[in-house]
Amino acid sequence: MSEQTDSLLSLLKPYGLETDEGRVYLELLENGVASALVLSRNLKIARTRVYRILDKLERLGLVVMRLHERGSRFEASNPKKISMLVSQKEIEAEKLKQNLPILEEQLLKVGGKDRQKSKVLYYKGLEGLKQVTYNSTKADGELLTMEIQDMNAFFKHEQAEEMRLKFVENKIKIRTLTNATKIDAWTQKATEMVEKYWEIRQIPESQLRIKFEVLIYNDAYVMYRYTDGEIFCVEIYNQELSDMQRQIFEYMWRQANKFKVLNNRGKAVLVK
Repeated sequence: MSEQTDSLLSLLKPYGLETDEGRVYLELLENGVASALVLSRNLKIARTRVYRILDKLERLGLVVMRLHERGSRFEASNPKKISMLVSQKEIEAEKLKQNLPILEEQLLKVGGKDRQKSKVLYYKGLEGLKQVTYNSTKADGELLTMEIQDMNAFFKHEQAEEMRLKFVENKIKIRTLTNATKIDAWTQKATEMVEKYWEIRQIPESQLRIKFEVLIYNDAYVMYRYTDGEIFCVEIYNQELSDMQRQIFEYMWRQANKFKVLNNRGKAVLVK
């Protein structure tokens, strides 16, 4: 195969076409109408497999069968038909998204006994932190955090924004305690998060010096820290521990100083 063909096959694969399926489609697109026998000979693919491939390509709308006096002939559809595959995948993705809560609920029932057990998970590096942050987007209604730095300090800005939009999508309220005395603007896209789902208060270091980032949600108590160029994260799943840490957080929250949010990008100053 030529480099161009290899490149086209790679581009077609995410749209649902495996290598031989892509080869058949490109052969028809380049050389016009052909029978299954001709395709089998030219591409050195078994004729029975060629028929299966043509059947799939017809279902996808990428190939049209033409009746001929000497048997069936096949022709590639206009390449713009590829857009139909994108639309179909979008529909499938939306359906998966809609069914996800039901699936999770059923799976949690199946694994109900295991969920009662405590467990501790360790993560390292940026990928570990991404996993820990993603897990927190499953918070049931509210996420409590103790923060040294916002997500922009760990993730690329676009990655951080994607996470924030996920919190908004899931309608998760976030309350944050920090030692910081001012908050610079931290978002451009997640303005709804600032307006509806985010509240932050300040606690002086003399009362509590926050040395670990902390997340509290559901039955999870999570800590992570960035030191000497390394990120280390711990997730502890235990309902009693989570409930106790939530009580401690609420006590400190009542004592903490309030911020005044100045704009929907998250800039805030302490209330005097």
